[in-house]
Amino acid sequence: MAALLLRHYFGIKGDVREPVCYVDEQTVLYAVGHNVCIFNLEQRIQRFLPGTDKTEEITALAVSPNKKFVAVAERHDEGVITIFDLHTLRRRRLLTATGSNSKEFVSLCFSPDSKLLMAQGGAPEWNLTIWTWETAKPLATVKTAVSPNSVMYQCSFNPSDNHLIAVTGNGVFKLFKLTESNLKLLQSPLGKREAQNYLCHSWVSEERLVVGTDTGDLLVVEGGELKGFIARSPADSNSIESIVGFSKGIVTGSDDGNLAIYDKTEDKDMYRRSKVFSIDNNAVKIRHLTVSHTEEQLLCATENNQLFSFALSNVDIMKPEEKNIDFLATSFHAGQVTGVDTCIRKPLVATCGLDKSVRIWNYMDKTLDLTKFFNEEAHSIAFHPSGLHILVGFSDKMRLMNIVMDDIRPFKEFAIKACRECKFSNGGHMFAAVNGNTINIFATYTCENLGNLRGHNGKVRSLCWSADDTMLTSCGMDGACYEWNLKDYKRIGENVLKSCNYTSCVCTPDGRTTFAVGSDKKIKEISESNIAKEFEAGGQLMTQVCLSHSGRMLFTGGEDGTVQSWKFPLSSEYQEFLCHSRAITRMCITYDDSHLFSVSEDGSLLILDVRDKEVRGSKKEKEILPFSEEILVTKSDLEEKTAHMVDLKNKVDELHTHTQYTIRLKEKEAKDKLTQLTEKYSSELEGEKARCESLITEKSEMEMEYEEKIKNIEERHAAAVQQMEAQYQQKIMAEVERYRQLSDEKELLNERWDEQNSLLVE
Repeated sequence: MAALLLRHYFGIKGDVREPVCYVDEQTVLYAVGHNVCIFNLEQRIQRFLPGTDKTEEITALAVSPNKKFVAVAERHDEGVITIFDLHTLRRRRLLTATGSNSKEFVSLCFSPDSKLLMAQGGAPEWNLTIWTWETAKPLATVKTAVSPNSVMYQCSFNPSDNHLIAVTGNGVFKLFKLTESNLKLLQSPLGKREAQNYLCHSWVSEERLVVGTDTGDLLVVEGGELKGFIARSPADSNSIESIVGFSKGIVTGSDDGNLAIYDKTEDKDMYRRSKVFSIDNNAVKIRHLTVSHTEEQLLCATENNQLFSFALSNVDIMKPEEKNIDFLATSFHAGQVTGVDTCIRKPLVATCGLDKSVRIWNYMDKTLDLTKFFNEEAHSIAFHPSGLHILVGFSDKMRLMNIVMDDIRPFKEFAIKACRECKFSNGGHMFAAVNGNTINIFATYTCENLGNLRGHNGKVRSLCWSADDTMLTSCGMDGACYEWNLKDYKRIGENVLKSCNYTSCVCTPDGRTTFAVGSDKKIKEISESNIAKEFEAGGQLMTQVCLSHSGRMLFTGGEDGTVQSWKFPLSSEYQEFLCHSRAITRMCITYDDSHLFSVSEDGSLLILDVRDKEVRGSKKEKEILPFSEEILVTKSDLEEKTAHMVDLKNKVDELHTHTQYTIRLKEKEAKDKLTQLTEKYSSELEGEKARCESLITEKSEMEMEYEEKIKNIEERHAAAVQQMEAQYQQKIMAEVERYRQLSDEKELLNERWDEQNSLLVE
């Protein structure tokens, strides 16, 4: 039994409430098929959170404020919510709405501290429930709708208060206060204002809430009171489907694909619409808006299953008339995918759908190589083994087309309306196309009708070529499964079960055994015109069957979007994989049995890795050719491009000649100017040199003159010093002599004083 591993989805489930969320700046999370995809924008790698078994589809998503958990709501008998850890990708908790008649939850929201989870239940009860999700304990429940016929759209916590809650719906706008285990209804901020259809709301601050209506009006509620009312313009009657706040204001998305930017103001309405941007060729409802943490990017999810990116940080310099909104990764099918096929020589897979587009995808690079839209819906597609041609059945005609470098070009039309099945032979030299009850066989390169296979009484739904292209197996709505010999275009085997309308069949490489599925919910193994085995897949309707080229792996696709891998040889054992949210419409497998492709009514293309050690080991014994890199180019295109290249080369030569001439002129002008400047500055230099020499001579003379003056001054100074020394020496000697005389006089006076003193004593 082969194991299947989800590898890559092309698509998004646009009808989910808040279908896309940012995990970090380079990682987004969104619902696709019956899984949740975590997509790294830089590495282009997808990881997956699986859906819950036996549930119908995903209805709502919510990422916790701390970015550690994600809640996924799925439709079931009682409604199911699964909490995943975003780090380990494991389930943390499973919550159900026990005792409720609602089968789904239409909106989810984590509390600011990420400990509580709130879910708005669906019809008919419209219960709002809050859990402490880690213990799966419900805290409070309250009915929010005014009547069972009302519709509720959204619930949310205040971004900074675990206890303040807002809900909106058709005619319903309510604020609740969570107190212990009760939800207390607060006074309506709208007062006696006439109720409207409130489609969305968003908390833009701790106190402020903005509400959007189906008439295009915006209500601004702050502190529990209606503070602002922004009426739509008379020329704009579109409803506001989504709102998101950012630091400079708010962004709204309408049902005609327009993004409106509202700037914060100080006036009574609080916001003013400044710019409106349109999504090119996508005038459809914008279901959800989300802003990255740095407010660099804004993501838009639309009703037709597309994801767009808008550079919010550059909004001030953007012009509304320019193309400002691009696909996040690539465009997807906007409706049911009706056909899928792959080729041998290139890593390509082709799809077509009711959105009137034909797309060529590269399953190795995970990219969309080509897209072309037509005027009619496409119902089936076949890819030539070379990867250079495709056959598409449109509502009006069937067209054989070439895949050229950057286009898909029809070169032959066949008068077959609404061809539901077409297939190239394994060698690529023939193809078969269903025309009602008849199968037409054509030569690929001459488009000659080689033969017609008639015998079905109802519409043929499936074809399969044998490995050597000598046999063809078909099945149809008439319950017939036929084997045809393509040498004489005769029927060589048949099995008719009128109680079963077959939808798909495959045959083994030798053409001896056929596997078919139909309306009786069984897979049948038909050998030698008899049903050898038949098994059920849990009582569900299987819509498609696919057999590996090795003939040892068998897969089926169900009406509920699941893929089954059957144990081979066919037995009752199988393994089931949750893939799509709607019925699988087509399946195919690569030539080396390494990848399985499935498409669905939900508009998505899924690439699955096929893991079977035994089969892959035997396959490696064969040398697998590397993929070819050749492409088709028409002669007219080549001639046009060659002429264009010659024209550009001539222009380059002319520019080169003109540039050379201009350079020569500039060089001559520069040379002349250089000569003039050289002469001018040479004469100036000579004059400056002469002036410098005269200054040097003058300086020398002045030095000699001042040296002489200094010498004379020094001599005069020395003579003056000597004279003053002699003069002061004489003065000192005179003072010394005077001092000596005064000393002698003092001695005489002392002697006389002593004598007089002695006489007086006697």
